[in-house]
Amino acid sequence: MKYRVSENKVLVVLEKGDEILESLYKIAKDIDIKSCWINGIGAAENIILGAYPLSEKKYIKKDFNGEYELTGIIGNITIKENEPFVHIHTTISDEDCNAFGGHLFSAVVTATCEIMLTLMKKTINRVECNEVGLYLWDFE
Repeated sequence: MKYRVSENKVLVVLEKGDEILESLYKIAKDIDIKSCWINGIGAAENIILGAYPLSEKKYIKKDFNGEYELTGIIGNITIKENEPFVHIHTTISDEDCNAFGGHLFSAVVTATCEIMLTLMKKTINRVECNEVGLYLWDFE
C-alpha cells in the first residue's frame, strides 16, 4: 500500500495482496481522517458483498471467488463510536462482464486498486438508528 496526501485529497495505490478495507482503516488512523468520500477502481479476489433487506435488519452476504474487476468503488469514511468507520459499496464484473454489486465486506487486491479519498473539514458522526438497524449519519 502506498498513499500520498495532496491538499484535500489522498491518492491511494493498493498492491497485490492488500485487503481493501483493512488498508483504508490504516490510512484513516495514520492521518486522522474524520470524514471523506471514497472513489476507486481496480481488481480483486476473495470478495464478500452484502445486501441489507430492511425487513431482516441484517446483511445477507455472498462470496465471490476468483478474479473480478472492481468497476466502481464508492463510499465514505466517517466516525462511529469515536473510531473511523469505512463504508463502501462496489460493483464487480467477471471475465464475461457479468456485474454484481453491494456493500463491500472484504476484497483482496489482485493487480492493483486505485482510490482517491476526498477529505472534508467537518467530522461526520454515525449514531445507531433502531428503526433501520444501522448506524447512520448524524448532523446534530
